[in-house]
Amino acid sequence: MAVLNPGKYMELLPMDVKFALTKVIHVLEESFIGLWMPDRLLKATYHYIRNRGKLIRPTLVLLMAYALGNGTGIERAILPAASVELIHTASLLQDDIMDQQRIRRGVETPYSIYGSHTAMLASDLIIAKAVEFAIRSGDNDIVFELLNSSIKLAVGQSLESELSGRDNTTIDDYLKLIYYKTASLIESSMIVGAYSVNVKDNEVISRIRDIGRFVGIAFQVRDDVIDYLNMDSKNPGVNYDEINIVRIMSRDNGNIEDAISKARNLLNDMLDNAIDAIRKTMDNEILINYINLLRI
Repeated sequence: MAVLNPGKYMELLPMDVKFALTKVIHVLEESFIGLWMPDRLLKATYHYIRNRGKLIRPTLVLLMAYALGNGTGIERAILPAASVELIHTASLLQDDIMDQQRIRRGVETPYSIYGSHTAMLASDLIIAKAVEFAIRSGDNDIVFELLNSSIKLAVGQSLESELSGRDNTTIDDYLKLIYYKTASLIESSMIVGAYSVNVKDNEVISRIRDIGRFVGIAFQVRDDVIDYLNMDSKNPGVNYDEINIVRIMSRDNGNIEDAISKARNLLNDMLDNAIDAIRKTMDNEILINYINLLRI
């Protein structure tokens, strides 16, 4: 098992996707230029834009647009990709507040530096800008997809609060939680990538939704195993009040190794399902190789 360097994800991308991702980053960095706001709010708003992660969600938007558009039309996916990343960024700010998270990606969080009120207002600003970018894409299907995904994220945050600290959380509870809190936005990332190149066939969209859900579940299971084993030096290990699949699977017999093995099997089964659905929908080994990086 290993925590991959972000460069590994970039190595697999076609040049057109890398170039488009550079444009997405530029859009994100210019998001609030010309809008005056107090310095603390400005810094909190830009914190995760500048201290960004692997940009997996906007990359999935671009990869899907690249695959379904046969390498053309990827420019139309830039604003939707930026919108997706802003929605994710807002969810991090809210997550920090609710979990009282002080370190993320190896640095202090906006919640820790500026307080919960400023972090909350920053998340409001970012969500508003995400909606603006979705509208500017010119496609109502993209707008409604991302609005619906934002609703699911809020539901997921609430469900996590209800389940945290309980000692009777089931695997079904866990799967529902991670769908709403993580997989739903990854699912929407792939959908808006398809919409960006005018793919609207219901059967194709349904398959892409399945792909995104499978990848999103795998993504969160992987993070849970990494957190449980304290493998990421930039982030603290698992908080024992949080919902974690390893702890749920080991609760009855205390066998951590067996629970980790089961979690890895679930992760890899989800990726197998995603790859099977990709091959039924499109010819895209690049996307397959990209999501295969999640295997542990």
